[in-house]
Amino acid sequence: MPTSEFLLLASAHFLALASPGPDFLLLVRNSLRHGRRNGIGASLGIALANGLYITLALAGFSLLQQSPALLMTMKWAASIYLAWLGWLFMQASLKPPVLADGPAVLRRHAGFAAGMGAGFLSAILNPKNGIFYFGLFTLMVGVQTGAELKLLYGLWMFAAVFMWDAALVCAISQRRAMAWLAGSLPMIERGAGLLLMVAAAGLALARV
Repeated sequence: MPTSEFLLLASAHFLALASPGPDFLLLVRNSLRHGRRNGIGASLGIALANGLYITLALAGFSLLQQSPALLMTMKWAASIYLAWLGWLFMQASLKPPVLADGPAVLRRHAGFAAGMGAGFLSAILNPKNGIFYFGLFTLMVGVQTGAELKLLYGLWMFAAVFMWDAALVCAISQRRAMAWLAGSLPMIERGAGLLLMVAAAGLALARV
């Protein structure tokens, strides 16, 4: 295995992964509001969406770049989704901060499947994810690298996304962390909602 190539690829991917974005805000809010099970589901949904983009990148073409109409549709869909998500966050901030150890009815209505769906939508509706992975493989993986090795790179990145996000969820959902954040949850949701709305406006106005 060309170690230097893998380290370069993994480092660039980790820097992007560690940068806060809509997925990060979703994980933090869902973990606090709906608990660990929902947060782990969201982590898997985000990883699956990233895995789909990785698969497209490994196939050697960019579906998004080949179809301007699809890219524009995804851009507007993502803008609307982010704005809607921001509105939900703002609305939730007006409610009492019921956390993971609160009423069981809350956990039933926002369990693993709901989290996975929200995470998948958050990641798949971001066209920049597809462009990022396509650029990553184009710029950092040599033409001499075999298909098997590229597949290993892809599997590593899929696993890294899930493990990083799941670790974040597990850290946030610890009782001490949740107790410390309980009083700040409405402020966190208002701030996250505002950031998501700003991101929605920025994406709608941006050229992609």
